[in-house]
Amino acid sequence: MLVKIFAAADLHLGMKFSAYPEVQAELSEARFETLNMLVDLANKKECDLFIIAGDLFDRLSVSKKDIIRAAHLLNSFQGKIAAVLPGNHDYYSGSDSTLWKTFREEAGDLVKLIDKKDVYPLSHYDLDINLYAGPCDSKHSAMNTVSWIKEIDKDTNVFLHIGIAHGSIEGFSPDADQHYFPMNTPELEGMGLDAWIIGHTHAQFPTVKTELNTLFIPGTPEPDGFDCRHPGTAWVMEIDERKKITYESVVTGSLRFEEEKIEIHSLKDIEPVIKRYSASEYKNTLLRLYFTGRLPREEYGELPAVRDALKGKLFYLHIDDSGVLEEITPEVIEEEFTKGSFPYLLLKRLIEEKDREALQTAYHLINEVRP
Repeated sequence: MLVKIFAAADLHLGMKFSAYPEVQAELSEARFETLNMLVDLANKKECDLFIIAGDLFDRLSVSKKDIIRAAHLLNSFQGKIAAVLPGNHDYYSGSDSTLWKTFREEAGDLVKLIDKKDVYPLSHYDLDINLYAGPCDSKHSAMNTVSWIKEIDKDTNVFLHIGIAHGSIEGFSPDADQHYFPMNTPELEGMGLDAWIIGHTHAQFPTVKTELNTLFIPGTPEPDGFDCRHPGTAWVMEIDERKKITYESVVTGSLRFEEEKIEIHSLKDIEPVIKRYSASEYKNTLLRLYFTGRLPREEYGELPAVRDALKGKLFYLHIDDSGVLEEITPEVIEEEFTKGSFPYLLLKRLIEEKDREALQTAYHLINEVRP
């Protein structure tokens, strides 16, 4: 028996992206395009089981249009069953939940919502697998939803026992206050399952392949902010008749978020930056550039030209040049201050002492009190 599994999590469909009004609609659309690509990839890989380990949606109040669209995209999976687990953003709030009620109505027979802490046999779908679900029932919780698994007997007649949960894992996820259904690896390993697929952490694990690994974190398949530097990932897993797990990380995201801090002392220092980010490989990149340093007066006013040079080359561009100061030179002092005056003498002395910080501070304080 060989089982192929496509494992994803944390798509956050319906995310608002209100911090990026210029490309808000495009960012939201990219997540649906990613889901479509995930299903296509799972079909090309001929996967039997498609798993979404929580946070398919970004919140409970996503539009009905988005819910229907997501369900229909999942309906195009050509394997045996797609299993969807509610996460802490799209948690299951009961049978009256508008989100999941609509999803159930629109999803086909081969899309299964695993919304209860229970064992889900997949024999009906011609898979000798039991899924052990740990869905979220709230946004936050100090208790995880998988502890019940260690108390039950596992059916030895079933080939594979796979846990699916959503929440933080000690050592892998930022959760200092234990608010996100916290789990730890000893607890998970002690439950007697063959593998775990766990959502919530947006970075993929493992990062290095080992034959003994049974914990799989897909990561988010589409980067969603400047704190997410990886390209978007999912897992394709194969489990053979000996229960040996082989797995392949697949890059799934269409967008990239990048930040760069650059110290400049001449506009020539910016030329390599313009050349690099003008390349076609950055056309789907959201970029933040932070410039610091000092520029001569004749160049200081040319900084806006950097934005013009990169216009249309990137998906989104933000430049912060507030850290760039005008360089105070002897010529500036000669031009602005009366020779022999106190400001003139002070600033000249600071230039001679090469105390640039004090020079800059003194120059701006003098300008603040000048008539």
